[in-house]
Amino acid sequence: MSDTLAQNPYASPSSNLQEIPANGQVPTVEEALRRGYDFSIGDLLSEAWQRTKGTKGIILGGFIIFYVVMFVAMTVVGFVFGLVGMMNPDSLGAMIVGQLVVTIIATAATYPFLAGINMVGIRRAADQPVTFNEIFSHFGRTVPLIVAGLLMLLLIYVGMFLLIIPGIYLSVAYMLALPLVVERGLSPWQALEASRKAISQHWFKCFGLFLLLGLILSLSAIPLGIGLIWTIPLFVVSIGVLYRTIFGVLPVK
Repeated sequence: MSDTLAQNPYASPSSNLQEIPANGQVPTVEEALRRGYDFSIGDLLSEAWQRTKGTKGIILGGFIIFYVVMFVAMTVVGFVFGLVGMMNPDSLGAMIVGQLVVTIIATAATYPFLAGINMVGIRRAADQPVTFNEIFSHFGRTVPLIVAGLLMLLLIYVGMFLLIIPGIYLSVAYMLALPLVVERGLSPWQALEASRKAISQHWFKCFGLFLLLGLILSLSAIPLGIGLIWTIPLFVVSIGVLYRTIFGVLPVK
């Protein structure tokens, strides 16, 4: 580690990726925003690829279990309300309530799950223990995660309506909002603003990173989706490395 970094633990190292602090000191969100950061897309992807080892089974297994559970839940709900509709063919209310219940269940499950997936990538990026339970351990923060997710979607849709460009800007700027709710315990609005302010420091570079990852995912899905076994973990860990580069990661309690 260079003398400059030894004198200033928040200085950017020569690799352009923030190193994991040797003394365990992690900046607050405010300090992270003040210190700034930088990264190379190539270096970040290279590190993320190396760190996918040992996470593929956890990440892919989490997706499989989540979708199986969601499928079963949706099937049960659809069967129950379909049965009600058969008993009363004129009951439009049963169909509306059924769709509403399906939407609520999907929303309530999706955002905590996505936060858990993000945390797997963040833990791996910080060399912290990565367990399968991490994916499903954040349902205790379901309400703030749902609020953050819905608020994020609302603002992005409004931005898309306003000449599209603001929506594209926000869709990139809010990428780290959900893990900030979980890892730093921020309120939904605080998380959205912290993510936006951080990514806006290098918005075009972050946009390029997400665009490249999206292209890699799309191409890997062409041969029967087999390539997704490697590219989905790459995407997750890449987000984790970016998060660590910007904010650092608090020690596991």
